[in-house]
Amino acid sequence: MLKVFIGVGHGGSDPGATGFLVEKTVNLVQALACRDYLIDHGIDVLISRIKDENCDINKRISMCNSFNPALAIDIHNNAGGGDGAEFFYHYGAGTSKTLAENLEKEVLQIGQNSRGIKTKINNNNSDYFAFIRETACPAVIAEGCFVDNQNDITICDTIPEQQEFGKAYAKAILKTLGVTDTPKLYRVQMGAFTHKENALNLQKELQNQGIKDSFIAYS
Repeated sequence: MLKVFIGVGHGGSDPGATGFLVEKTVNLVQALACRDYLIDHGIDVLISRIKDENCDINKRISMCNSFNPALAIDIHNNAGGGDGAEFFYHYGAGTSKTLAENLEKEVLQIGQNSRGIKTKINNNNSDYFAFIRETACPAVIAEGCFVDNQNDITICDTIPEQQEFGKAYAKAILKTLGVTDTPKLYRVQMGAFTHKENALNLQKELQNQGIKDSFIAYS
């Protein structure tokens, strides 16, 4: 099973960026929606936190590397008065850049504008961001919107809108992994019979109740 790690930026005593929204809260809503969408598509997911608690960057990196996923994303939102989403990838490009490109495409699909996909380098020519530099797998940092920009938050100031960001991130991850964006199906068995007639009678009863996609399987 393919594995993905989701880091949730800030939390607990660290609110992250603040303004019209509080970053740590938005990050969590987006991350949980991303997790749920991936799980529904058969991906094994580890998320760094599921509630408002401290989980610093070192812990997120350690969790990620212990999990040994195929990809990792660290979910954030921005401050500084800008406008739009931006995605940081490993300076060596590869799968990290591919994921950033796919994230940008999916965010554009939900109506957010993009500030681009980017790299940020230290003075020693390594990645500036520890999450990208120190994770063993291809990783990207997502910055969805600027929480201190009254115009930019209009696309992300409700729970459903924040969840749309998370779903967009998940779709980009699936595309990068080469996984078809079709959710797995959960089947419900209504009965098992030794006589076919009884099975046909139950199927007819279900159809009369509006359940049209029932079928009879033989074992």
